Amino acid sequence: MQVSKGGVILNMSKKWKKEDKADFLLKAGELLDQGYPLHLALQLLSWEQSFFVKEKILQMIEVLRAGSSFHEVLHQHDFPPDITAYVFFSEQGGSLAEGMQGAGDLFKKRLHTLTTIRRMLRYPFVLLWTLVMIAILMIQFLFPSFRELFQSLDIEFPFLTKLMIQVFHYSPYVIGGIAPVFLLGVVYYFKRFRHYTPQKQYSLLWRIPFLAPFLQMFLTYYFSLQFSSMLKGGVSIYDACRVFEKQHHFPFFQAEGTDLKQKLRDGKPLYAAVASSGWYRQDMKYVIQHGQAAGKLEDDLRFYSDRVIQMLETKVKKTVMTLQPIMFLFIGSIVLVMFLSVFLPMFQLMTSIQ
Repeated sequence: MQVSKGGVILNMSKKWKKEDKADFLLKAGELLDQGYPLHLALQLLSWEQSFFVKEKILQMIEVLRAGSSFHEVLHQHDFPPDITAYVFFSEQGGSLAEGMQGAGDLFKKRLHTLTTIRRMLRYPFVLLWTLVMIAILMIQFLFPSFRELFQSLDIEFPFLTKLMIQVFHYSPYVIGGIAPVFLLGVVYYFKRFRHYTPQKQYSLLWRIPFLAPFLQMFLTYYFSLQFSSMLKGGVSIYDACRVFEKQHHFPFFQAEGTDLKQKLRDGKPLYAAVASSGWYRQDMKYVIQHGQAAGKLEDDLRFYSDRVIQMLETKVKKTVMTLQPIMFLFIGSIVLVMFLSVFLPMFQLMTSIQ
């Protein structure tokens, strides 16, 4: 909604879009890199925003002046937990400008990936919706008319037509059986799953074969990136684990920080502590070993995190590109069978009349 005030058009939109939040983090990080203090960088950014977002940013500035940290401000304005945690780690490592740009870039990559997935799956779902509409027309009008005509002429339906009639007949029962399962899943999530510890939640998700590789790659990327950032800022390995433990935005890594800290106390080297957790890719153990032996652990972990995120993006794209033609083939096959189930009786009727 736009309102004219004094010849100026004000955008009165009551929503801060996710894409705009990602751009905000990127631009704020760039201004910090150029030497602007944080409050001034935010003030400059507020001038190019809509009225509603400008008010949000001005509120941020006031909260920062009251002594709050920037990660707390982002949390109050509903930035995603992992993005907020990213900024927290950057603050602890003394590289807020770089962290804000990295958080904004990660945010944008995620949104771009989700947009790509939605775009690629849009056409199969349109076809699926069309399929449902055609099926309803066939069930309600076409097949009943065929049945009456064939009964009057004492002609049997072709096998394929009989099969489709049976499929359509039992499909409401199948859908009716799926709906309670879905509702049970929703109830289970709200009553039980979301109250589990983060580690238990991830362990349950880990049992889903399709999902496990993606979770492992994301956790590996996030850990290696944040750990390298803190080491680069002069934080020791033990203190980096304490920082993980201290943050509350990403509960999974909060528990991981506690676990890793205890393993280090027990005398385990970092690579062994990470490998024994079972959450990360096994090759990260060798990256840590090499980095510690060469005295450049932070550089090796940073390079490794870049490789892992590239592999993750490639894997997501390949999965979606594989899923789309499978859906097209499945839906197309059903459409073909449906049309054959219509045309075969017509052909049989014409043949019997001749």
